[in-house]
Amino acid sequence: MLRSRKHTFGFAIGIFLCGLGARTLWDRTHSLTSTSSSTSESLRTPAGTQPVPNIDTSTNSCQNIYQLVCQKTAAIHDPTGQVRSDVEGEKLALALYRDIIHAHRDWSIDQIDEEMAIQTFSPARRGRIESAFRWVQNDIEQFINQQSSAVFTAREKQLLKARLKKTKLELPPPASIYSDEPDLLTKNEIYYERTQEGKMRLRVGGAYIFVAKSWFNIVFTLAHELAHSIDPCEIRSVRLSFPAYDQLIGCFLQNGLIATRNNRSECGANDQLSETFADWLAVQITANALKHFSTEFRGPQIIDAARNSVKDLCEQETETNDIGTEFHPSPSVRISKIFGNNPAIRSLLGCESEPVVGPAYCTLKSFIPPNSDTIGEGPRIYEK
Repeated sequence: MLRSRKHTFGFAIGIFLCGLGARTLWDRTHSLTSTSSSTSESLRTPAGTQPVPNIDTSTNSCQNIYQLVCQKTAAIHDPTGQVRSDVEGEKLALALYRDIIHAHRDWSIDQIDEEMAIQTFSPARRGRIESAFRWVQNDIEQFINQQSSAVFTAREKQLLKARLKKTKLELPPPASIYSDEPDLLTKNEIYYERTQEGKMRLRVGGAYIFVAKSWFNIVFTLAHELAHSIDPCEIRSVRLSFPAYDQLIGCFLQNGLIATRNNRSECGANDQLSETFADWLAVQITANALKHFSTEFRGPQIIDAARNSVKDLCEQETETNDIGTEFHPSPSVRISKIFGNNPAIRSLLGCESEPVVGPAYCTLKSFIPPNSDTIGEGPRIYEK
């Protein structure tokens, strides 16, 4: 089974639905969640609704996109919503779970899970995720279609789009959809997964529903996960490789987007290729979303929307302060070099006239000679 996640921060306060023994669900859950009632009440209250002052882009901001996105301030409110921390999302989900147990102490685990799924994934919330997923799926397909034959042949495009369409979004209710991983109802994880049976699916944790109100963050997150269905390592899993991907990988390595380590094994241990590619493609799709709404949202509004799109990639304060960089680039690389150097993003932030700090921006044409419309004839797919 292969699984790829956008989020790298873990928060160890989950409710574990195993090892019950003779204990009741209430006893077990009460002992594992020690948050006080007063804290629980405060967690149910949304974060302050006063908009934070917008930041004017300047030379300093344009040269430090990480600081622009991640500076320690209150929640950023773009016209579509805000983004909370991973920890806060899981606390909110666990508070709701505990409230359901309080109200229905005679219910079974399955009944509690079902109510949790119904309350968390309401029709409106579920519909928002589903519509964003369709938008992202269609936009990635358009991105593939727009590439010249020097990048992808017609056959390569067909294969990539088939994998996109094969990837299904799985959301409860019913809670039984997550029966193989019930803790996901209270987790902030969003992931793409290919099962041993070859099923390709994308799942969204219940806590993420409470974290992400910004539509642009939802777009980036879903685009990142859906990108895994066509990333270079997934393509290799079906014994295929595309020359355009080899060129892109070369650019990633040349520009330091992928950490080069002595123990790195491409598409294996200590390799960041898959996650770097997913970020890179997700930024393309997010830039398209921001540009699409730039006529409706202007100035500080579109800047705040851009900041929110990757706000949860910032280094976060956690109990373990564990930042997983075995497979993910560091937060500064993801935000400054992958997101912040994208030409469309820089234009939306008003930074197009400022010099780029760091590596050049990688494209699928990074190593294709200028004025080259095609590369050879015939199929370019080969086994590896």
